[in-house]
Amino acid sequence: MATSWHTHDLDVELHTGRDLVSELSSWALLRPGRIDRIIYVPLPDAATRKEIFKLRFQSMPVSDEVCLAELVEHTQKYSGAEITAVCREAALLALQEDIHAKSITGQHFRSALMVVSPRIPDSLIQFYADYQQQSGLHAL
Repeated sequence: MATSWHTHDLDVELHTGRDLVSELSSWALLRPGRIDRIIYVPLPDAATRKEIFKLRFQSMPVSDEVCLAELVEHTQKYSGAEITAVCREAALLALQEDIHAKSITGQHFRSALMVVSPRIPDSLIQFYADYQQQSGLHAL
């Protein structure tokens, strides 16, 4: 996906995900004046995943028995958007079970993890790691 912003003095074009993989093979795009900087935003580490869950939990009635450490451990290859999807799926499962549910339990989250799986293939992660080493790609 490409998104463009244009102002008087600045043109910014953002390429994300899989579209960029195919476009990176065209070195013409990487010549000066085309793409000035490529920044790789990696999948969230354990501390970041924990913070994402904490942020999501602020607006959810999560049961005290939900083990945050367990969720962090089971979402190792998940993006931030996929972690958010896990939380939404757990909430929907709680409501499907009981429309008047007062909280979302650990079982709801375990079931949600069976429904929402990580979608970024290892091959894409490896591509970016290799590309970063070969090209000096900037990482956050």
